[in-house]
Amino acid sequence: MRSILAALFLCVACNHDAAPATQSAPPSAPKAAAAAFGDPLNVTTTTSLTDIAKNPASYKGKTIATQGTVSKVCQERGCWMAIKDDTGTATIRMHGHAFFVPTTSSGKHARVQGTVMLTKDGKECDDMEAVGAQLEIDATGVELD
Repeated sequence: MRSILAALFLCVACNHDAAPATQSAPPSAPKAAAAAFGDPLNVTTTTSLTDIAKNPASYKGKTIATQGTVSKVCQERGCWMAIKDDTGTATIRMHGHAFFVPTTSSGKHARVQGTVMLTKDGKECDDMEAVGAQLEIDATGVELD
């Protein structure tokens, strides 16, 4: 009889202490940090390619930050890339070849800081003329994610 009571007591005690089974969501993975190239971006306001294209003369020589999807990259060294948003395209050259972006950057989101140029000079690479962008930005820093 004692052994039956002891077994019963252990079963009740085990069930009483057991926490109810719940499913919790797995911890979400932290967002990967953007890969940075060149100088850190310190311009906090983003100017759209559309706004620059509407009045390019007002942006000439000014340092701006803009963003878009990388549509083409120099396959030789990554010394230039083209970005596009919903309404425009810009050629981004890496200032003085001081840094390069990966040649596999197409399709990534890019945030760019640099100086707006009114026309492309095409002096970076022969392929740069094939991009067909109306704007050129001489980038001092790029973030890709």
